[in-house]
Amino acid sequence: MNDTGARGVDLDLLRKGTELAVRLILVGLLVYWCYAIIRPFLMAAVLGVVLAVALYPLYAKLEKMLSGRKKLAAVILVVACLAALLVPVVFLSESLVDGVRGVSARVREGTIAIPPAPERVAEWPVIGKPLYEAWTAASTNLAGAAERLQPQILKAAMGLVSIAKQGVGAALLAAVGLVIAGFFWVRRDTMVAVAYAVARRVGGPRGEAIVPLARDAISTVAKGVVGVAAIQAVLAAAGLVVAGVPGAGLWALLVLVFAVAQLPPIIVLAPAILYVVATNDSKLTAVLFGIWCFGVSFSDALLKPLLMGRGSKIPVAVILIGAIGGLILHGLIGLFIGAVVFSIGYELISDWVRQGGLGGPAGTGSAR
Repeated sequence: MNDTGARGVDLDLLRKGTELAVRLILVGLLVYWCYAIIRPFLMAAVLGVVLAVALYPLYAKLEKMLSGRKKLAAVILVVACLAALLVPVVFLSESLVDGVRGVSARVREGTIAIPPAPERVAEWPVIGKPLYEAWTAASTNLAGAAERLQPQILKAAMGLVSIAKQGVGAALLAAVGLVIAGFFWVRRDTMVAVAYAVARRVGGPRGEAIVPLARDAISTVAKGVVGVAAIQAVLAAAGLVVAGVPGAGLWALLVLVFAVAQLPPIIVLAPAILYVVATNDSKLTAVLFGIWCFGVSFSDALLKPLLMGRGSKIPVAVILIGAIGGLILHGLIGLFIGAVVFSIGYELISDWVRQGGLGGPAGTGSAR
């Protein structure tokens, strides 16, 4: 009887284990299938959440001005943001793509040329003479160098074209994200309730604290990093266009990338300053352009306190890792999404550690 009973228990456990395994497999398959369906829209949805949180103060003020008309406020703000986003992109992307394609075409045809160095370049202090000699050598012997380096130059030019396309694609994705953000604003109460409900299910009694932490991280990075970088890129583009620097769109895009990665935009703008100084006959234009570029590069010292206020302080290293990792993983749009998402994760993990989550004494978190 004991052996028979044991075999019966074993068979019952085997049956239950098999049923559980089948259920888990089916649930896993369903989750993966749902993820595969939603994946094409995932980046736009995440960007929509980021924009909804970052721009909500503007929406709240506009809604108050319109006597609580949520839909009208959302439509006005979305249209205004789309105009502010797409007009500069359309204006600059044409020069960016056309300029890079022009360089690529000249490389293929072997007609690319560098103009002779102006004599006044040799008179510059310290770097004038070596720069003049290198410039002259490049302009006189470019044909042979271009023939030897044509595959590498062509590959670099095609890379620039790819970056330009990614920039336009990122702008279009941001436009879709703005529309999604408008939906979130209109349904704010429902969306906030869902966020808190999910946080409670995931984090238990303290789960509700996750929502404001994530909100603060999004606001800090979106406004204090991405917003400042966008303003610096627009200001740089304006100066480049006025100074007559070719390929202003490409320069502005590089300024945006460097600024998001927390690197000084003067690294990108320094060659543009040298170009204007060397090719522009007006010394006043060159001096004003140089001052403008330095002002743009260091304007973040003024813009960040204005946009961030007294928000949470996220280390630059965290933003840099998130931006570069997002760029590698998702392309140009990942530069922004990666910085935001990684910063949210950093804030949540930091709060968990502060509450004694890494094996601290029991009750440490509640005692706080």
